[in-house]
Amino acid sequence: MGSMICGKCGNKIETIPVHCGDDMIFNEESNQWECWMGPKCGYIGLDKLFCSKCADLERA
Repeated sequence: MGSMICGKCGNKIETIPVHCGDDMIFNEESNQWECWMGPKCGYIGLDKLFCSKCADLERA
C-alpha cells in the first residue's frame, strides 16, 4: 500500500483517519478517488485529506 500524503503540506500522513478503508469510490465527474469520511462529512477527495497538524489549523 502506498503512503497517504497530506493535501495541504505534502507530508506523509502517519495516522490514518478512522474511516479510511471503509469505503472508497472513483468519481467519474471529478476524475479522482474519494474516501467516505462518515455521515457528517460524506465523500471527500483524497486531495482534501490533511495530516492532523494541518487539519487542526484548518479547524482554527
